[in-house]
Amino acid sequence: MNSTNAAHCEITHHWSGWVTVPGQGPAWARGHVTVPLCAPREEAYRLITAWLHERGCTVPADLSQAITLLPGQLTPAPSTDDTPRSA
Repeated sequence: MNSTNAAHCEITHHWSGWVTVPGQGPAWARGHVTVPLCAPREEAYRLITAWLHERGCTVPADLSQAITLLPGQLTPAPSTDDTPRSA
């Protein structure tokens, strides 16, 4: 049986922790990452690592040892329903 009202959901995790910036030393970094609801936590860590590397930061191989990934908040897919609503 297929459901026609199943919404695709994402989850947004906030994160923070210490990273190393070459030439400057340790720095506090924080942000958020959004992944599909079914994605493993490792996917969130992979995206955070890629983002930090793009900015020249050095992070340990196991990023979970350097940052805290907070529990996520569900982000439902935007509605495609254009039906006018009365106030």
